[in-house]
Amino acid sequence: MLTIFIIMFALVSVALIFFVLLQVPKQAGLSSSLGGGGDLFGGRGVEGGLVRISSVLGGLFMLLALLIDVLSR
Repeated sequence: MLTIFIIMFALVSVALIFFVLLQVPKQAGLSSSLGGGGDLFGGRGVEGGLVRISSVLGGLFMLLALLIDVLSR
């Protein structure tokens, strides 16, 4: 049972790294926000989905880490 959770933990870790690296940095400054106009996806676009996926994967990462700690005792 512990082996399954460790494998899931490794997969979630790799996916979390991947989705965090896909995100665009928020350091564009004021000029990009004024010159952009309206976005196709309602202001957040694809970045909103990436943030949401990263948040879910981060929650799974913490949950699996705690679960592995409890089961390994």
